[in-house]
Amino acid sequence: MLDKIKKGAQTSLDVSKKAAEVSIDASKKAAEASIDAGIKAKDQSIKFGKKYIRKKAIESIREKLEFAQKEESDFTKEQMRKMIAKEEKKIVKSLGLKGALTTILALFGITNI
Repeated sequence: MLDKIKKGAQTSLDVSKKAAEVSIDASKKAAEASIDAGIKAKDQSIKFGKKYIRKKAIESIREKLEFAQKEESDFTKEQMRKMIAKEEKKIVKSLGLKGALTTILALFGITNI
């Protein structure tokens, strides 16, 4: 009688262990999938940010060229790349200043300027 109880208890423990192992494996897979999705989202947001900054820089360069009454064809590709790179740096710097200013104003309760 005692042997039957021990076997039943052992069987129950074995089933519980297997269920726990399956649960742990599923949790690991879910965590890995979540991490991968987070990395992918971060990469996509970085790409979007870079594209946005590049577009703004190109728009700014075109406005400057229009104001100076020059054409894009007046410059070599290398010169245009340098101008765009400079403009991108200016945009990134201005975004940093705007972000810092917005944060400081938000601390004082000012939300809109």
